Amino acid sequence: MTKLVVNFNGQVQREVRIDKARIHIGRRPSNDLVLDHLAVSGRHAAIDTTSEGSFILDLGSTNGTSVNGQPIKKHLLQNDDVIELGKYRLQFKVEADNFVPSPDDLQKVGKIKVLTGNNAGKEMTLSKPNVTLGSPGILVVSIKRDDTNRFMISFVEGKVFPKINDESMDARPRILSDGDVIDLSGTKMEFSLASA
Repeated sequence: MTKLVVNFNGQVQREVRIDKARIHIGRRPSNDLVLDHLAVSGRHAAIDTTSEGSFILDLGSTNGTSVNGQPIKKHLLQNDDVIELGKYRLQFKVEADNFVPSPDDLQKVGKIKVLTGNNAGKEMTLSKPNVTLGSPGILVVSIKRDDTNRFMISFVEGKVFPKINDESMDARPRILSDGDVIDLSGTKMEFSLASA
């Protein structure tokens, strides 16, 4: 089991179990973990849990997100890491085996919708375990589905790396989250997760 120990101004407020594939953190009441402080953005950060582990992602917050004192955009969490959002300190604790996605998560299907270019509006369901996208010689990526129904994008070939949410990838595979925008040399497409 993994959980967050929530501290505010040095005082432990509560503990929150990480029992979903994605936990939203922020000031808005709609978040899974609500942190009611002006330094925390409405939708500040998220924790994605996959077969690879738990990742903290900053969702374009105003004041940023830090782990162990270092500003991050995305970070693979380790036991006892401290996530800092405003005056809140969230200690990440691992107490048992890795998280197992719920049956609802396992039933979701990945989809790609083309946003720009000649094929704008076209949608594709990622029904195969491995799908390739792009143009050979320019930029090609693959999207693979793992045993826990997580979708991983990998660079295959090309002159430049793709971008995810306007941030350049590198040679390492990256786990896709619902709503991610993939940019393949100017052609943008949105990844989404939908119920089967």
